[in-house]
Amino acid sequence: MPKKIAAWRAMRWAVLAAIVSLLPHSVTAQQKPKLRPLHVALANHSVTMTAIYVAKQLGIFENYGYDARVLVLEPRAAIAAMLAGDLDFYTAIGSTARAALRGAPIRVGLVALNRPDFMLVATKDIANIEQLKGKVIGGYTPQGTVNVVLNEMLRRKGFKLEDYKVVNAGTARAAALSSGAVQVAMLNSVETVRMVKQGFHVLARAADELEVPQSGLGMSMAGMQSRREFLRPAVQAVLDAIRIIANQKDRTVSVLVKQLSINQDEAGYVYDSIQKGWALDGKPTVGAMKLELELDQRDMGLKELPKPEQIYDFSILDELAKR
Repeated sequence: MPKKIAAWRAMRWAVLAAIVSLLPHSVTAQQKPKLRPLHVALANHSVTMTAIYVAKQLGIFENYGYDARVLVLEPRAAIAAMLAGDLDFYTAIGSTARAALRGAPIRVGLVALNRPDFMLVATKDIANIEQLKGKVIGGYTPQGTVNVVLNEMLRRKGFKLEDYKVVNAGTARAAALSSGAVQVAMLNSVETVRMVKQGFHVLARAADELEVPQSGLGMSMAGMQSRREFLRPAVQAVLDAIRIIANQKDRTVSVLVKQLSINQDEAGYVYDSIQKGWALDGKPTVGAMKLELELDQRDMGLKELPKPEQIYDFSILDELAKR
């Protein structure tokens, strides 16, 4: 009888082991929660987008439960996608702000950077900004942040709009400069470091002269209301990334090397170009907000200075700060 009992017990454990082996892994070990798709659009690939790169490449988005799907879209397409509910965030907050002032139900919910990453880069025969009168300058799009910053930089140097001509070359500004289609162009730091190696030189750096919100998170007002619980942790993820960028150069540079296909020295150059501009609390400085409103009023021909609430909605940030 004891032999029969022992045999029965052995058979019972064998059957149990076979059943367990056929069960999903979640029964024998804690299954990782399914990641939720988060759709983020960048205006371009540049150092101003570092908060998104770091949040994705260092696994911050994933830690908050997101599968971040990142693509590049020009402003009109991105804003249309936000309004259609196909896009959660757009990082070109200057374009987002101006669309909001034109009546689009979107708002800037987070500011990542308060210094513009643009430089006026020229051919060897142009030695200073004063020589730009009558020249053709490579810009991005009408009322795009590149053009707005360009016009403000030249205004501060005494230029009027009729003193120069802007050719809107979009993301092909560096190519237009390299080919000779234009003699000067407004480029980001990644484009600049490559063009300098080709013999071009920097006339002026916007970050040295201007404080204006440069990148962050634009969102639809409908999304902020109906999908608030979904968006809030994603905003926190970007805040976490900003704080890493500001305080951990080596980790950030490693991300830039991989993301922008540049070497270590180039990544260090673009990191240093705007290191002092990161918004640790996700909000614009007083000076950055003031200039943004002034630029919007002037470039859009508005009769009155816009109110911050027409552009910004930091209620999600405020909720996170209370936690």
